Amino acid sequence: MPNGQKTKRRGFVMTGGGAKGLYEAGVVHAFHLTGIEFDAVTGSSIGAFNSVFFAEYLLRKRQLPPDVQSDPARAVDAMDDLVKAYHHAWLSLPDKQIVDDSDTGPIGRLKDDLLQLDLRLPDLVHLAWWWTDPDRGSVPSPRVWPALARLGQELVERLGGAGKLLDIVKNHRQAPVQQAIRTYLARFDLEHSLVPPQDDGRLAAVFSDPITPLCLEHLRGLKAESGAEPITLLPPGRTLRDYAQAGIDVRLTRANYRTGRLEVSAYLSAVDFVRWMQKHAFRLEKADPDKIPLGSFRLQVPGNPDAISAAFASGRFPGVFVPFPVEDIYPAADPDNALLHKLLAHWLDDPDVRSQMAEAYRVMPLRAGQGKDWDETYDRWLKSDSMRAFFPQAQDAYVDGGAIDNTPSNSAIDATREWLEQAGLSRQDVVLDLYVVLLHAEPRARQVDVQDPALHQVVQRTMEIQGAAKQSSAAVVVDTINTFGRRGENLAGSLLALLDSYREALQSLDDSQRRVLLDRLRADVNRRGVRGYQGQSGEGILDRMAGWTEEILSDLLPLQVQAVKIYPEQMPLSTLQLTGRLGYRQDNALAMLTMGCYNTLWAIRSHLEAQMGDLDDQDRRGLALARKWMGVDTWPSDAAGKEDLHKKWRCRRTACVFHPHHCPHGASPSG
Repeated sequence: MPNGQKTKRRGFVMTGGGAKGLYEAGVVHAFHLTGIEFDAVTGSSIGAFNSVFFAEYLLRKRQLPPDVQSDPARAVDAMDDLVKAYHHAWLSLPDKQIVDDSDTGPIGRLKDDLLQLDLRLPDLVHLAWWWTDPDRGSVPSPRVWPALARLGQELVERLGGAGKLLDIVKNHRQAPVQQAIRTYLARFDLEHSLVPPQDDGRLAAVFSDPITPLCLEHLRGLKAESGAEPITLLPPGRTLRDYAQAGIDVRLTRANYRTGRLEVSAYLSAVDFVRWMQKHAFRLEKADPDKIPLGSFRLQVPGNPDAISAAFASGRFPGVFVPFPVEDIYPAADPDNALLHKLLAHWLDDPDVRSQMAEAYRVMPLRAGQGKDWDETYDRWLKSDSMRAFFPQAQDAYVDGGAIDNTPSNSAIDATREWLEQAGLSRQDVVLDLYVVLLHAEPRARQVDVQDPALHQVVQRTMEIQGAAKQSSAAVVVDTINTFGRRGENLAGSLLALLDSYREALQSLDDSQRRVLLDRLRADVNRRGVRGYQGQSGEGILDRMAGWTEEILSDLLPLQVQAVKIYPEQMPLSTLQLTGRLGYRQDNALAMLTMGCYNTLWAIRSHLEAQMGDLDDQDRRGLALARKWMGVDTWPSDAAGKEDLHKKWRCRRTACVFHPHHCPHGASPSG
């Protein structure tokens, strides 16, 4: 089937990186300006927060009056204040003190206490060298005793008295140093994380507190006089079901602290859960779940996650936040979460769970080969220890989803495959445009920096390469699978054409000649070791071969994915630069935000110009707006012309807050 006749689906993938999420905020702005909408939105870590906001944007946009929705320019104007409020929230992030590094906060009090610590560097070196010596005796050397005495005096003062110190030595012999550090940090509420659990709400407040739309005065540090009403970006009680009912499939990855496995926060009904289990349970029934590599499998559970909590669970940067409990993701008061809470408590050994899943199975349309006895299947799952260990339990909690899956493209592909199955469509009938934001620039270094690197420079550069390689390799996997899929589709199409020609040729033969030829074909196929459609004779073999080929095209080939990768040229802010003391600077933040916008406008324009014969109505509207804002009607056909245009084009949307002075592609060439 020609690509132009395929149904177009769109997925948007946002990755993790803390303060680097400002770049994604700029990407969202470009999609807002071009009116491109999405069927699936996936994210991990800070990308999960941005994904939830973008889903909210799409939801509200679909609630606009029909006459506004049908006019792309009016729709942009109608949604502009919401996006400006979103940008204002991002740029106000340092004021929220997500990591409270003020003088009166936990870190500031820890600093003040450490300044009073009366231990010299030579003392610490003596102690560390003696403690790590595998051949040290039970009695310290004379040089160590003075350091031990001074350390004991400081520990008594800081750990709550001599009794507390003796308790640590007596009851924590295996790890006394770790316990002492934990006890000390507990004085400042820092024993678990840099952000005490009671201060978790600060990050949620960035997206849930009303905020006025951004204006130029805000960027200049002046009082705004616009009179605009504050806007709540994410209303309390918003769930992922709300987005799913509007046709927006939101999937946020999270990492289970106990199992070390990847899970997905998404709205999943009981019927969809049973359907998912029917398809994937065989993997979980393996005696050794470790045979499923980390990150290669995304567990889905039934329920309706709270939107902000699902983003929280995905964005638990290790050391900054404590792990997030599963019960907080799925509110118990929501009837859609009743099945999950019973699974958490009793697994499948619960009559209500058995009854609800049996009813879901009864109403679920069965695919070929799924007619097995339900009770037999259920009992097998119930007895599977490996499956039980894989699923979340009542006390489970989650850390950063980006630790395992920082390019959650597979979640968007899964969403599209599942939509195809439910719609009864073939994979060959659909193409997925997958827009992927990668928060790593190419990790190049200047020649002068690689001549004689210091130790810390080698470590830093290796980590940069590792992070970029992790994201790039995931993107390459999508491209590789897609290439094999196209080749398989072409090969299958050629076989179907050959079979049609074969049928025409057979019509000119008599019955005996036809039987001889078909039997010979069957024998050749059998001799080559191809199984599945030989039959007992050559009669009907062409139809069997055609049916097998159609099945390959419909269900077994990879989904065709057109990946659009949106890279930054540089990253002015690093992951934890969320406050001024940690390195946040507004100029760098604006550079990232505007870079995300103009890079995405270029990526959208490049992708759509290259697909001119395969555009649907939404593509055409998006391309028209991209041309309008870029002020360029004719797209260069040669590489040199594109490179020249890439540097020189200027955005025509002068109403943009960043246009006059803050965007390299908005300001005039003279600045």
